Amino acid sequence: MKKIFLVGALALSLAGQAQKVTVKPTFTKGQKLELVTKANTVMSMEMMGQSMENKIDATITRSFDVENASESGTNLEHKIKRLQMSFSSPMGAQNFDSENEADMKGEGGKSAEKALKNKYTLTLDGNGKITNVKLDDQNSNTEESSGMLSGAMDQLGGGGAVPKVGTSTELTLLPAEGVAKGDTWADTAKGQKSNYTVSDITGDEVIVKFTSEGKTERKQEAQGMEIVINSVDKTSGTIRIDRKTGIMKERVSTTDSEGTMEVMGQSVPMTTKTQVTTTVTTK
Repeated sequence: MKKIFLVGALALSLAGQAQKVTVKPTFTKGQKLELVTKANTVMSMEMMGQSMENKIDATITRSFDVENASESGTNLEHKIKRLQMSFSSPMGAQNFDSENEADMKGEGGKSAEKALKNKYTLTLDGNGKITNVKLDDQNSNTEESSGMLSGAMDQLGGGGAVPKVGTSTELTLLPAEGVAKGDTWADTAKGQKSNYTVSDITGDEVIVKFTSEGKTERKQEAQGMEIVINSVDKTSGTIRIDRKTGIMKERVSTTDSEGTMEVMGQSVPMTTKTQVTTTVTTK
């Protein structure tokens, strides 16, 4: 009899662990979601037999303003509010802040000005999938980066590229059919495959671990020189999602890259490690 009760209890326990939780994205008209992405990058390269190390610290502040929200659909206006960056190398250091008038008149100002005009409005269905993308009249988004600042934004996931119809936003990640602890799924965006695993579900959050692999092929300009970057990238990290609203609260990741930088007819081997933290707050 004890064995029967033990087997029954075990079966109930396993059934409880496998129970799915459905968390649909919930937005409120007039809501303002602010995303702050902080990234630290260390790039090592070999030039003329010498090892060089470059460091980039960047902070990108963006917002999603909820223009309309209902069970059938939601409209979110995306805009970049502020760009901050510091760059240091054996050849010197440079800082940039889009709220500094002198910086906006310098070399990085043109790229920043384009980024700050990179506004678009997304229409989402009830599960957070993008059904329509409308670019602002001044949006000058292109597939290729026009400068170091734009290139860094694309690499750090700072909103440089406009999302595609049929994909999920970075705010709304969970599958529509619900999730249970241990569930996995995958998606592919911009040639990069990502694998997700639900590592835990608490009373307040759904915690997702992820890994991704992909290739970077990017052209940009710096001081009048064209730079071509090719690399293989591997990323791992954790995403915390609000269980009540289905909206991301935090994303932390580490990316290791190996590749080459083509500049002035030379192919320079390089390795890069980037640590990125994005936090979402409601204003």
